[in-house]
Amino acid sequence: MLYMLLYPLHHDYGFFNLFRYTSFRMIMAALTALVFALWLFPWVIERLAAIGTQPIRDDGVAHHVETKAKTPTAGGSLIMAAVVVSTLLWGDLYNHYVLVLLAVMSLFALVGWYDDWRKMKYQDTKGLSGKVRLLLEFGVAFGAIYWLTLYGMDTRIDVPFTSSWQPDLGVVGAVLFGGFVIVGTANACNLTDGLDGLAIGPVLISAATLLALAYIAGTPLGIVTDWGASGAPSGVGDPAQAVVLADYLKILRVPGVEETAVVAAALLGAGMSFLWFNAHPASVFMGDTGSLGLGGALGMLAVMTRKELFSAVLHGLFLFNALSVIIQVFWYKRTGKRVFRMAPFHHHLELGGWAETKVVIRWWLLSIVLALAAVALLKIR
Repeated sequence: MLYMLLYPLHHDYGFFNLFRYTSFRMIMAALTALVFALWLFPWVIERLAAIGTQPIRDDGVAHHVETKAKTPTAGGSLIMAAVVVSTLLWGDLYNHYVLVLLAVMSLFALVGWYDDWRKMKYQDTKGLSGKVRLLLEFGVAFGAIYWLTLYGMDTRIDVPFTSSWQPDLGVVGAVLFGGFVIVGTANACNLTDGLDGLAIGPVLISAATLLALAYIAGTPLGIVTDWGASGAPSGVGDPAQAVVLADYLKILRVPGVEETAVVAAALLGAGMSFLWFNAHPASVFMGDTGSLGLGGALGMLAVMTRKELFSAVLHGLFLFNALSVIIQVFWYKRTGKRVFRMAPFHHHLELGGWAETKVVIRWWLLSIVLALAAVALLKIR
């Protein structure tokens, strides 16, 4: 909104030329979301507590009943609000990538909000039916990707370890594969949200990584490739001496997707403000509202940048947590025995004697390693 209103004034006032730069608006979006959420979180926590608190599973970690049962949930609702408000202020609202990303994030968050509301209002740990939730999520994901293909989104994808093969999935393939990536990421993020700060840390790391990938994939940013004997760049301004960064890294270019970096930056700011209140001992949980909304946004960013396969590494901890649940359920139904003390896996570690903060901090460290590995795959080809 500010971009659309103020940038046209740059003809008369040079200062407003700043709004032309995605990098400037990314910084402002992050700061706006951070301040907005920090300001409102105390009030939101109070309102959420009036609705009800987070119900705790009877078969869960015993001490959670004492330490977490009185904590309000659905704090992700303010994260979503901060991201939307900040993007409306600093984003290009004519960009269809931005609009689709906000729509997916908000709709996934609404599904999560209904889940959270039922849990708080009726102290029902089950919430919305799993089948209904998945049906809604797949409907949103498939519809969003199909819409993007109508606007010309490339249906090829980047593949790790090779730069010469970028298979074209076609519209149907891109919709189906991308939909599973989005829904899988959202629900894996949801399963990871079980300890104070456990989910939001990897979300912030992933958002920062995808922000950089979106900016690189969409921005026609020239880099100098010829350096003179003096150590200074030569041929500056000469097209023959510069290439687009995406071409240099041999990744798919997605014109226009750089604007989603503004949304990712807003997510970073809002997520940091949430962590302020979610750090152990947490004053609020993000709930399904936050985990589904944030996970859906991360999955959508991976699809928009055509990095679905890379996201399997980037979101490796989310994926591992989801697999631990699948393995546990599969094995228990067939043998009556458990593979882990409790699933998801972070609860297995807790029951094994790990302190909550130790699990969380080591999860963050592993997330950083996986983010670096995902970025390294851009060059290991």
